[in-house]
Order: sequence, then structure tokens, then C-alpha cells
Amino acid sequence: MEGFRYFMPADTFFGRGCIEAHKDAMKPLGKRAMIVTGRNSAKKNGAQKDITDALDALGITWVLFDKIGENPDLETVVRAAAFAQKEDIDFFIGIGGGSPMDASKAISVLTANPQKGEEALFDGASAALPVVAVPTTAGTGSEVTQFSIITLHEKRTKTSIAPKIFATVSYLDPKYMDTLSPQVTNNTAVDALTHLIESYLSASANVISRKIAEIGLSIFKDCMPALKSGEYTSDIRDYLMLASAIGGVAIAQTGTSLPHGLGYFLTYEKHLPHGMANGVLTQAYLEEFPAGDIHVAKILEILGMADTAALGTFLREVLDHTETYTEEDIAYYTERAMEVPQKLATFPYPLTKKEIQRIYEKSLL
Repeated sequence: MEGFRYFMPADTFFGRGCIEAHKDAMKPLGKRAMIVTGRNSAKKNGAQKDITDALDALGITWVLFDKIGENPDLETVVRAAAFAQKEDIDFFIGIGGGSPMDASKAISVLTANPQKGEEALFDGASAALPVVAVPTTAGTGSEVTQFSIITLHEKRTKTSIAPKIFATVSYLDPKYMDTLSPQVTNNTAVDALTHLIESYLSASANVISRKIAEIGLSIFKDCMPALKSGEYTSDIRDYLMLASAIGGVAIAQTGTSLPHGLGYFLTYEKHLPHGMANGVLTQAYLEEFPAGDIHVAKILEILGMADTAALGTFLREVLDHTETYTEEDIAYYTERAMEVPQKLATFPYPLTKKEIQRIYEKSLL
């Protein structure tokens, strides 16, 4: 057996009411916090109040930055960091889906390195202030990964910042998902599924990362009927959040692969939700593996799918994907994808421009 490295430092609490039960985990992080979130959802689902109540009980003062939109851009995190520096912030609390949690990591890097400016995000040696992550969707896994994805308008895409920032503390409370719409629930759930699939098939996978992904896939399978029906019990919400966290643990070891890398252009150019963009590319991605690939076969077996076509049918049933594309779109996406060889290298077999174009064509035309 080949040697490997395994590293997972995020102090993670799971369960309904976990913020109140484990609020003391934030006490060592500092005396002044900045809450990083969107404008409405964290208020409506109660996550923001749970955090502010906990901070108040601990005697930690706080300020609010609630201007994080979907797919946060460089300009927003720079503006937030300037606000944090002015407020003398000790640590950050990202509440929401992947966007606020990823943004909080990027903001923490900029705040810790004011002399570097935005270049700190592209310097892997840059330090960061502590981050607390509170996911309110089940898809991103950012609460247990070292990744932070931001949008670069200049390059018309999304990218991961260079510093690897794990949350110091993560609170996973599924009750914050109870009010999510079926569309958001399914889009984010498919994001978690693609994390599990891409990690399992990555050239960087190892025996532990694959076993972890298998657990997540098994849990996800139990949620599939609910995703199709649009009816989610509290137990299903719990399982979805657990599957998402397990997917995050898996990609923290391997990174994501082609659907994520290729999907960024669909998100930027066509404004597809991130999970949907990954999902619409997944069947064609799997079909680029040689027939009989044992790892693809194992994924299908765990999910109870007869073949990749069956998985594709499931994904189309749970995703409301109605966008149209042209040959020119495909050509542009393909050219842009070839600019990111490190993402192509996660595929365990040789890839050329022809295979990338075929994935896009089969998925989108």
C-alpha cells in the first residue's frame, strides 16, 4: 500500500442547538468578532441570532458585515477587510452557504496582512485570523475544508485563494436548513454529491479518503427519494448536512476535479448555481473514464444506479436546469478550461482538449 498524508484540524460540532451547547469554543479566539453573512437568510433561519446570543453571553463584542452575495468577488472581500481592520477584529464568523464561509476566510487573510493588500490572497505563505464557520446549507463543505473560492471579474471566472485556511471552529446545525426551498436544497445537495464523487475518482485519492467518500455516498443515497419528491423531514436535513460535511472532509484531502473546474465558467457566464453547474456535467465526466473502471462502478453501486445514464437521469430530475448554450459557448468554455492544467491533472487518465469539449457538448447541447 502506498503511503499518504491525512490532515483535518477543524474543531467541528454537529447537532441541533450545537452553538449554544458549545459556545465556549469561541472564547479563546479573541474579544471582538466580525460576522460575515448575506443580507437576509441568516436572520430568517435564526443562525445569526444564535451566534450573537452566544457572543453576548461570552462577553465578545461583534460587528456585522452582511453584504456577501452569491459567488463573492474580490472587490467585496477587499472592502470587508478594510472594515475589519478599522474595527480591530480578532476573528471572523462566516454564516451561510459557501459564499459567506469562503468570503470570511479570504477576509481573514486580507485583515491579517494589510501590508500585502489583495496580493495576500495569492501568496500561499500568508497568515490568517481565526475563522468560525456556520453552514446553513448542505453542499459546500467549506466548514471542514481549507478552500476559499472567490470570483475574479478581470478573469471572468472563480478561483481558490492560495492560503489554505481551515475554520478553527465549525458549528453544523441542520435546523438552519429547515426553511430552505426545494431548489436550493437540491442544488446544494448535488454540490455535496459531486464532492464525494470527484474526491473518490481523483488522482489524489487514497484509501482513507475513498472510505470516507463511500460513507458519504451511502448517506446521500438515503436522501435521494426526498430530493426527488421535494419533501424533507428533519432527519433528512440532518443526513444531508452530514453527507455535505463528509464530502468536505473528502475533498480537503484530494481537492475537487473536472466538474468543478469546468462548472466555474457556467456559473460566471450563465449564472448557474454552483451545485447545478457541477451536476449537469457529472454524467459526461463519468463517461470519460474507461469502461469498467472499478471506482466509477463502486460509486454507481453505492448509489444504487445501474449505470451512468441512470445517475444522469436522477440529476436531471432534481435540478431545474433550463439554460441553453451555443457551439460558441462550448468553444469558449473549452479554451478557458485548458488554461487550468492543475485541475485537468486531477483526472487519473490523460486528457486532451477533445475530451474536455466532449464533456461540455454531451452535457449542454
